[in-house]
Amino acid sequence: MTCSDWISIICAVISLFVTIAIAFLQLRQSGRMGKFERRQDERDERRHAEEVKSQAVSFISKHYADRGLIPLCAMAAMYNDLYYYSREMYREFCCMTLEAQNRVLEYSGLDLRVTEEKGLFERCIKAVEEVLRAHFHDDESPFYDGGKYVLRSLERYGDEKIPVERINYRPPYMTGPLAVNFDGTSSYESCIADVLSESFRGDGSEHPISDLERKYGFKVTPENEACQFATVLAQFIAIYGSEDDGSDKEYGTPGGYAGETIDTMEDLFLLAVFEMYIHLVLKEV
Repeated sequence: MTCSDWISIICAVISLFVTIAIAFLQLRQSGRMGKFERRQDERDERRHAEEVKSQAVSFISKHYADRGLIPLCAMAAMYNDLYYYSREMYREFCCMTLEAQNRVLEYSGLDLRVTEEKGLFERCIKAVEEVLRAHFHDDESPFYDGGKYVLRSLERYGDEKIPVERINYRPPYMTGPLAVNFDGTSSYESCIADVLSESFRGDGSEHPISDLERKYGFKVTPENEACQFATVLAQFIAIYGSEDDGSDKEYGTPGGYAGETIDTMEDLFLLAVFEMYIHLVLKEV
């Protein structure tokens, strides 16, 4: 072999070693970069989780006096998170990310979760009408035109106080001389709840909806009161008409938790949607 051949071989060997060394260094560098990126990702995830936790805790703390309305916040977000609700609590909840919203629900001990529901209100009204057809198919429904009177509770009268709080009412079980002499009022919901409860058990009227419409003057009353009637009716149809199987899920009881109140038609609308959702729509899933 000539001198030039040896020089070529030596250069090739050196080049091979240099290539191997560079590859080794690149692998080490890649490994270091991978570990660095993983540490960054973990740090970013921790920071993000801390921010979400902070938002959730801050929201609950700020609205602690009305914490029982948190389920209605979820309904507000699921119905329309772009709607300008009159209650600041609902607006603030809708401005949070989906993750933060669900963390609020989680920290509140609720099994409810905000999901990207399409046509939530339409699904709720459809479910209520199916209950009516199944139990009282000969009775008339006040939920025509897509439940417009329920929807108007929010869209037309949302920021207004609930118009009627009490109504002249004689309990259906009160008969005889006692009934003749009875002259009193009860909460607006009591009559609706009692009539529907008895009818769904099979102990009451076969046309409870028509009876209640006449009792509350649904067809002649001012529109805001008609909206109140339809909305409360939808709420209790969902409660008494559902086939609950004794689920141990905790969804909350807005208006009966810790002093929070259902004050406005907006609150009433969201409460009705809440009851329809947890008793009827979730049963379809």
